[in-house]
Amino acid sequence: MTFLKAKTGDWECNFHFENNLEDTTMSEEHPVMAPDDIPTIAVGSMNNTHHEEVGLVNVLGALLLQAREGNADEEAIGKALDEWISHTEAHFERENRLMQEHGFPPFPVHAQEHANALDNLRQLQQRWHENHDLDALGSYVFNTWPQWFQMHVNSMDNVTAQFLSNFVD
Repeated sequence: MTFLKAKTGDWECNFHFENNLEDTTMSEEHPVMAPDDIPTIAVGSMNNTHHEEVGLVNVLGALLLQAREGNADEEAIGKALDEWISHTEAHFERENRLMQEHGFPPFPVHAQEHANALDNLRQLQQRWHENHDLDALGSYVFNTWPQWFQMHVNSMDNVTAQFLSNFVD
């Protein structure tokens, strides 16, 4: 468990992150998820996209840890969050398009999972831009997202990639 205390101006917050992932190798360079902890699936382009996303989340995580030291750069945090969400939107659009183009039977279920995840991210983004809610953002980045990401890649993306590997690299 990591306990963070952040202070920006007259505002101070205390929050903790419990990253419950088993066998992860987080570090200062990879505070949320190490590249070696990203599940590998059957389509290389999907693996590349997952590595890009984890890189963006690690940048955001490092900024949140920097906030722990009392040096919260709210503008940089907002930019990192926006970049991550833009990347995720493009990521999900690409996957959804591939699933539709190649007739992946459980496409509606996988696409709905993408829609739900994007809704959560956009709500988080809105809260951040409205009131710089470090508690909510930190909890999502260090707790909710890694668990969701691992589960999603190991289940839905794994099955999808096995199917798509017949058509794409």
